[in-house]
Amino acid sequence: MAILSRIKFVDDLFMRMAWVIEHVVNAETEFPRANYAKTIIWIVVEGKRTIEVNGSLHEVQAGDIVVIPPQTPRTVLPSDPASGPFHYYTIGCDIKIGSLNFAELYKLPLLTRVADISAFTEISKLTAKLLVQSLKVIKELNALDQPQLIISRVNTDETAALFALNASFHFWFARFLDMMRCYLPDEPQEIDPRISRICTYMQLNLDRRLKLPDLANYLYISESHLRLLFRKTMGVSPTEYLRQLRLQRAKELLVNTSYSLKEIAVLSGFETLNQFSRVFSTYESVPAIQYRKRYYGSVQG
Repeated sequence: MAILSRIKFVDDLFMRMAWVIEHVVNAETEFPRANYAKTIIWIVVEGKRTIEVNGSLHEVQAGDIVVIPPQTPRTVLPSDPASGPFHYYTIGCDIKIGSLNFAELYKLPLLTRVADISAFTEISKLTAKLLVQSLKVIKELNALDQPQLIISRVNTDETAALFALNASFHFWFARFLDMMRCYLPDEPQEIDPRISRICTYMQLNLDRRLKLPDLANYLYISESHLRLLFRKTMGVSPTEYLRQLRLQRAKELLVNTSYSLKEIAVLSGFETLNQFSRVFSTYESVPAIQYRKRYYGSVQG
């Protein structure tokens, strides 16, 4: 007898693949600064490049795994044309425990040079298969080469195909974790249960005008205690974390829906369109309307 319903982790775990893309780019191609609302995983098959992540430079080459957490700015710099093409797969995904990001909870390293060549070859082949399966599903949905098409309804056969694709992604991630196991800690980051509760509360109520007193009252603690506890656990203040969640929600709506900027501002919990526009431009270094034009229906990963 195996009763998984007793394992709370199973209920808290959320996994969803947003995209899988194969890139082969020239050495001199530069990707501008970008940050996504998803966890980005690179499987580097060939070539080498320099990437800038959060202001730090990293040399990336064939056999490397790159994991970029959500809301993390990155730039891919051009390199010497003689270095040849840069070939890699990128997977964009949401993987969370409750409302907390898996990559940060389990301290997935930004850059890993995989020592086990056979394991890296296996994950590369699995990624290629995942891409083929994804393209087949998109073709069946008549959405191939229509990146801006929003599909809201599917028939029974399409539903089964999407479930199968989701299962393939779960298998892919399980194999990915097997390969990465030796690079990970034995335990995830310890999170105070009160902070986990308040993070989930924020995530579920982004469309409300949450203020620090509301958050403190929810946990029945003082505002000063909440600020201290939150910063100690998450490294930022509760108001800054809430702002990051709002921006993450806004970016997802900008690139995946046709909502107006005013509607997105409301759904993301900003008090006015002007406030939304000002905060977005300040933190993303690009106006919201330009962000939408750049990424709507397409990603570089």
